[in-house]
Amino acid sequence: MGAGADNAGDDMVVGRTNESQQRTILVAKGGDDSGYGEDFVLWVAIEDDKVLRDVPEGVDAIHATGTVALPTGGAIGTIPPGNGLVATGANGTVGYVHDAPRDKPQEQQAHAGVLGVGTAASPGVFGRGAPGVVGYSQDAARDTTWEAEDPSAVCGRATGIGVRGKGDDGGVRGESENNFGVEGKSVLNSGVRGMSEQSTGVHGEGSPGVAGIGAETGNGGVFESEKGAQLRLLPRKTGHLGPSTPTTPDAVVVSELRRGPGLPKYGRAGELTTLEDPSGKCTLWFCVSDPGQGPARWAQVLLGPAFDGRV
Repeated sequence: MGAGADNAGDDMVVGRTNESQQRTILVAKGGDDSGYGEDFVLWVAIEDDKVLRDVPEGVDAIHATGTVALPTGGAIGTIPPGNGLVATGANGTVGYVHDAPRDKPQEQQAHAGVLGVGTAASPGVFGRGAPGVVGYSQDAARDTTWEAEDPSAVCGRATGIGVRGKGDDGGVRGESENNFGVEGKSVLNSGVRGMSEQSTGVHGEGSPGVAGIGAETGNGGVFESEKGAQLRLLPRKTGHLGPSTPTTPDAVVVSELRRGPGLPKYGRAGELTTLEDPSGKCTLWFCVSDPGQGPARWAQVLLGPAFDGRV
């Protein structure tokens, strides 16, 4: 077999390296009376989808490599790198894993830059890197500094919602062995927002189920309801509590000389807080009025006699 092509205009030879100083274009033309006969222009395949090699590797159908960046040292400056593959169509590129059958109706419906189809055991699209997959909405400018802030698997940025998920078994799921499963941050609004039309807005299970930490003078939690109680504690079932007797609990003395514990003067009516003194004794306090002509006002919530826990 002879050598492959060396110059533009030479015949290409299979099984050899062919070189050219100019581009090569393959154009499909409708010449038959019934029109173009196939749904492809170029097909690259392997006989029976198998070929024996002396190394344990499969054979790829096509390799495409673009240029790397080229500093010219002149007025042109640095020529940026080129792409490995550029494809335009109803979908730019369509990829199927071996076990997934081709689905032409899905291809016509998707209209995506990249359409990847997998199976239960193989992903349709797989990305690895730091980050592995980056997505921007059409009107969002790229921010490479934001991309490099942490080695995320998936990053989405938009003028609207960055990442949105919808599913019958959860819209978005996050898992971690030693950190947050899902983390939300915001400067001017809530870090995480949960909404439901017919069930709980936010559901937490764990030990504790939900933890709220107030920054500086902020509250650990705020509860509001238009018509119902702001907070509900579901009672555990228990046996008969036994007889009751009138009791007069001891209150912390608050007077002109003893001004009471240091509670927030900018507290809001309805706030509830506990204090622990050096002996380990806890007391419960309730804000009864907002700041007005003076600071917010607090009152101790008086309790019955203490006893030992048994369960």
